[in-house]
Amino acid sequence: MWARTHCLWRSVGRLGRQVCTTSVSQARIFADRENQFAHGILMDSLKPYAILRPRDAAWQDMPASEDFMRPQPNASSADLYADFLGLVRHCNRLELQISDSRYVDFTRCFCEQLHRLTDEQLLGSLSALAELPVPESPKARNYMEIWNTLDIECCRRIERWSSEQLLLVSDAWYRLGLVRIGEYVWLALKKLGRKLRKLPPEQLVHSMFLCNLLRRPVFEMFDFELNLARCVDEMTLSELGVMAMGFFKTQTPIRNPELLTQIYQRLGSELDTVEDIVLVALLKVLRYSSKLPQVEALKQLLNALESQVERVSLLTCLHMALLGCELQTCNDALVESILLRFERELETVRLKDMERICLVMALFNITTKSGVERRLVERLPELLRLRMEEILRHPRCFSNCLQFLTMRGVYDLELLGVALEPRFLKHAYPSGLPGREYFHLDGFARLLGQEEYQGALVTAKQRQQMGHLYTQYIPERDGRFKLNSTDRILVEVRDAIALIHRPVTFKHILPQYERCDIVLCYDHRQGKALSINAEACQDYSGEILTRKHLLGESRSADDQLATVVIVIAGWNNVIRQKERFTGQMDMKLRQLRQLGHQPLVIYWHEWRELENSADRLDFLRRRLSQVAKI
Repeated sequence: MWARTHCLWRSVGRLGRQVCTTSVSQARIFADRENQFAHGILMDSLKPYAILRPRDAAWQDMPASEDFMRPQPNASSADLYADFLGLVRHCNRLELQISDSRYVDFTRCFCEQLHRLTDEQLLGSLSALAELPVPESPKARNYMEIWNTLDIECCRRIERWSSEQLLLVSDAWYRLGLVRIGEYVWLALKKLGRKLRKLPPEQLVHSMFLCNLLRRPVFEMFDFELNLARCVDEMTLSELGVMAMGFFKTQTPIRNPELLTQIYQRLGSELDTVEDIVLVALLKVLRYSSKLPQVEALKQLLNALESQVERVSLLTCLHMALLGCELQTCNDALVESILLRFERELETVRLKDMERICLVMALFNITTKSGVERRLVERLPELLRLRMEEILRHPRCFSNCLQFLTMRGVYDLELLGVALEPRFLKHAYPSGLPGREYFHLDGFARLLGQEEYQGALVTAKQRQQMGHLYTQYIPERDGRFKLNSTDRILVEVRDAIALIHRPVTFKHILPQYERCDIVLCYDHRQGKALSINAEACQDYSGEILTRKHLLGESRSADDQLATVVIVIAGWNNVIRQKERFTGQMDMKLRQLRQLGHQPLVIYWHEWRELENSADRLDFLRRRLSQVAKI
């Protein structure tokens, strides 16, 4: 079996050289299509967007004068502009690249005199430049000199241009595909940002479209939100989709709850006609922005989305399934319908989308009537074997897939061995500590035992480093750390148990899970709690703590000694309004039992409902008695 693992790794290694030269990925193609679609929304709108309309093609049919071959140092701006258009016609008719040596002299002359062009001629030059035969690179000779000089000149004129002119010239740079390379659009948006709150709807949407292209916030993005809240009713759903793209790409959540409510309502009322790209953009920003107050609106939208599963694309279905992930809110019927769709089209799914649908199945821990989730997770390991090129291009997607599958109780020893193989791990994380998913995979492999899993593991040093980096602090009331609500409950429960049984302590029994738990070792014969073996249970060591660690080797097999692990289930450990844990929490409890510990789960809400200390002590006595007969 392990010989096959090494063969599998060698096949990955052979693919490595090919993958390095792979052309544009599907994700990049989708991003380009998304931008083109968004630009089309601006072009087709009835609002007065500052968009360059298609140029009359007749100018390309004008006589192909070669006067530009003899550049005049003192030519008028009109002659200079006409000569530049002549150069573009010449390139197109002869199918020559502008980098051709015969264009060098004119390029130098044009760049030297370009500052003399009028605003209209400058814009026309940008527009004409986009009609050249596609250059080999933005850095191609002559081409780079021209666009760079145009960029400098546009930047010089920013302060005297109106908002409409700024956006019109920005549109020319978009058509050139040089928005992120040049400086103009960045500086133009900075000027627009001074009056962002007062921009009319069409200029607001256009500005956000440009932010989407830059993929970074240019100014105080909250001003976008303020203006959008003012004019949201004046925008079509497609225009709201363009706004959503910009919020998401600049990693800016919408914080206004009334605005989020309006977006939920608008989307819900137009679901039957909304186009896929717009729907995906709105779903992304709603998932990114929604908090607890939006749960009811989220649930209503999830109910409405069920009727759209067969109408929209598979990628859109995926984002419908992901919508409730941040708030652990799941519509089981919707997820089942989406999984059935994935089952039919699984062979066509990208590795990245496999990873995300695995996340949905793992997080929501769903068990469907059709059993589709079981069939899917059992098919995926074999399908992953056929995706080695993608795996090498996106190695972390592969390791995440394996982690999510283990949460559903599915694992493949060979694939696990490939993921943990040092060379692959180095490929996935070439310059740093392996990610948290490797902490989980390594812990899972160790718990399988050497009889079942004989492959690679992370080194002891790496595991110790992960223990320091990935496990949360041990909470105390001494003020060193700001305690969140779950931490406060942990401390309260620990202190309450200490009134009944001592000693009791905090430990990371399974360090791959961030939060520590409360540990109580109890001797049934003596009817009292025992101290743990402190020397074998060092904090933040990355060590999985077995009964042997807690009790010592001589006492670990004694069935009269109970190791009780009290686990706090916060709101993010359970599926909202469902009687089930998230996949990660469910897996943690299984692994605690596998180690011989007796987990006792205390839900955050049931603890909060206890009004006084006496009620809490009585509650803990009952629960300890039920779990460990204490």
